[in-house]
Amino acid sequence: MALFVLLHDAFQGGWVWRQTARELCDLGHEVHTPSYAGRTLPHAPENSDNPARAALDNLVRYFEAEDLSGANVLCSGWSGLLGPALAAALPSAVRTLFFWDAVVPEPGKSFMEVCPDSLAEDIDGNSESTQVAPFVSGPLSWLECGEDCTSLLAPFPRRAFTEPYTGPARDRWPKSLFVHAPDGDEPGSAFGREAVEASGMPWFELNMYEYPLLARAQELALLLADHAAPGASRNLNGCARNTMPHEMRMQYCSHYRKRHEMAVAREGIDA
Repeated sequence: MALFVLLHDAFQGGWVWRQTARELCDLGHEVHTPSYAGRTLPHAPENSDNPARAALDNLVRYFEAEDLSGANVLCSGWSGLLGPALAAALPSAVRTLFFWDAVVPEPGKSFMEVCPDSLAEDIDGNSESTQVAPFVSGPLSWLECGEDCTSLLAPFPRRAFTEPYTGPARDRWPKSLFVHAPDGDEPGSAFGREAVEASGMPWFELNMYEYPLLARAQELALLLADHAAPGASRNLNGCARNTMPHEMRMQYCSHYRKRHEMAVAREGIDA
């Protein structure tokens, strides 16, 4: 069994991984999909100048609350900035980093400086004062198929795209692998094969067909499971798999109550 923590992209929440998480669970793995900046945007005013730090702090608290260690962390899009920083903050908690068409950060450079030019233009075009409005283009075009998913998107702090990455350099990361989508092979793209090969990371190819989180969740799950570091066995036969009714679990299980409260706070919906 392996332990996976799936980090969502900008504008999204942990909900975006539902199908991928279900596929991984069906394979016998433990999966966590925290929302560090989802529907309710837990960025305190004092962190407005450093939203990446706020998101990282939220992730650290989540790992500590769930007592996670030896995790395989999958970064998507913007969260490529968080994976290496999380590994530096909690060395024993992160065993492997996967970059699924996520930015590969460079010390001192912002997301806008390392992402594809077309994406930077979309961010600029959707900026409203200090926030960027959710937009549907490129890899997010799958959202046109469902208004329910579109309604879950949340604005994202513009500063998150312009602040410099302050995490560790590449030579201080744990084992890292890149999941490459060949339909991103535009000339000069930060997600193109040439850039991936230049990063020095081992990489695997998975055609997204727009967005595999929905369209190819099973194939993505199988790829991750094949290359993940195995984790220590954890007892999941207690609270998490208990068939006791929700009301009774809320009354008698403090851990379940805490998880429920965290889910409600993250998503802004009843868990």
